[in-house]
Amino acid sequence: MPPFENRDTTITKLATGRAAARRFNLGGVRPADLYDAWMFAEADATLALAAWRSAARADKPDAHFAYVAALDREAHAADLLEYRIRGAVSPGSGAA
Repeated sequence: MPPFENRDTTITKLATGRAAARRFNLGGVRPADLYDAWMFAEADATLALAAWRSAARADKPDAHFAYVAALDREAHAADLLEYRIRGAVSPGSGAA
């Protein structure tokens, strides 16, 4: 069975409004720190891509999963930086 077809998996609703504001309060985090985190995540993704490309055939699936995870971390770091710079406007709200 593929990993995402497990019927025991539950998905919780994404927090919005005040709950999201409490959960994602980045006001005390310097944008420079978030930028650094984004750059480290980008470097990690670059290294993961190189590892995937140079992996032996038998290791390609694992290396691909590692690369996709690194891309997800990089995207998350970029989202946090954007969220902080925009003044903590909740993602997906359409406000700018």
